[in-house]
Amino acid sequence: MKHNTLLILTISLLLVSCSQPKSGEVERLKAENDSLQSAKLQLEEEVNGYFATLNDIQQNIEKIKDAQNVISVRPLSENTPRDVRNKVSEDMAYINELIKVNKEELEKMRNKMKNSSFQLVNLEKTIASLAKQLNDESAKVARLEIQLQQKDSVITQLGTTVDALGKNVEDLSQKNDEKNALIQQQNEAMNTAWYAIGSIKELKDNKIISSEGIFSAKKVLQSDFNKNYFVRVDTRNTKSIPLYSKAKAKLLTSHPKTSYTLEKENENYVLVITNPAEFWSVSKYLVVEVD
Repeated sequence: MKHNTLLILTISLLLVSCSQPKSGEVERLKAENDSLQSAKLQLEEEVNGYFATLNDIQQNIEKIKDAQNVISVRPLSENTPRDVRNKVSEDMAYINELIKVNKEELEKMRNKMKNSSFQLVNLEKTIASLAKQLNDESAKVARLEIQLQQKDSVITQLGTTVDALGKNVEDLSQKNDEKNALIQQQNEAMNTAWYAIGSIKELKDNKIISSEGIFSAKKVLQSDFNKNYFVRVDTRNTKSIPLYSKAKAKLLTSHPKTSYTLEKENENYVLVITNPAEFWSVSKYLVVEVD
């Protein structure tokens, strides 16, 4: 009985020993599993990158087609504004650049696949198809550019004629502006007047009146009076002039009495011009004596 029990224990130990892998074998299997998982992740990342690039290129091809259609349905003519023509040129440059960039992306993908352990026949066919589409669009763009250049040449010739006519118009416009500026200057001169307010001493010191009495308007203009003492006004919008005097205000130049009144505001005299055209009709200079 003891012999049988010892035999059973021995067999059990042998079975347990055989059913459990060695420690080194476990580590090897684990390392292989990690390596396979890493390769799997790397492969998935590579495939996802391929398809993301292909998707972007396909979308860009659609953009190229749309841009060409916009240019085709918007033909140029001599009436086409310059900014529209410039926009067409910018669109053509954009299309060419888009084709160039996507061709480069496809070439990079081809080279990457050559050096990759991962090969997909369908993916290679897709790349070839996209490359053909890009070449076809490139040819269409080249033909469209030739058409635009021919039209632009005609437009340039017409533009030369238009520019010559425009120069004539510009010259006439400049002359018209100069004429209007001259008219404006004349109007300003016609509607410009000057006034001086002061005591007898102040007016004499500035040679506006003589020691014997009052100068006439004409004599004032001929005398060596101090022009800086006068204030410039526009007769069209000057309705009143404050005289800053409470005691006395007397006009020394000739102005129709029916065209103005002397009134008091806040105890100071104010010259109110009721009829500007009549008031300044005799003299464009106003001299007022105050105390």
